[in-house]
Amino acid sequence: MGWTDVRGGHFPEPSLLATYTSGSATLELGDGTTIELDRVAADATLMSEIGTAIRWTGDDGWNVTLNGAGSDFGWGASTMMQLDRVIGSEHWTTMYDPSRCIVDVDVADETAVRGTATCRGVEWYDALGQGIGWAMEGPEPLDEPEFDAEIRFEATP
Repeated sequence: MGWTDVRGGHFPEPSLLATYTSGSATLELGDGTTIELDRVAADATLMSEIGTAIRWTGDDGWNVTLNGAGSDFGWGASTMMQLDRVIGSEHWTTMYDPSRCIVDVDVADETAVRGTATCRGVEWYDALGQGIGWAMEGPEPLDEPEFDAEIRFEATP
């Protein structure tokens, strides 16, 4: 078994290397606000080939997701950080421009995932504002100020 990429390369089926159940992330925003995310969401994993899929969350609507840390695709850097914020009935995200966060992973293995991210000029987007079907254009940034953030994160089994 396995799967094939668009260039015809064959990759083995990813296997589960670790499941993370505890940890935290701290966001220090450019305006001095500190946000503590004290939980790792369910199904946080490290998979062979594709790396991490981990989301940290808290009670105030903020979430940080780390994808691809520890990956072994051979395509170069594939680690991506996404910030999300749920405010009332709105879901804001940074997923449409992951280039704003530079992630530095100290460790991503069966024992832990730990590192930092520096985010500059981050813009919020409406997570539900993307078209559907053939009209899959990304939304425009929300009319919210850009912001900077320093993020520390850790997750353990």
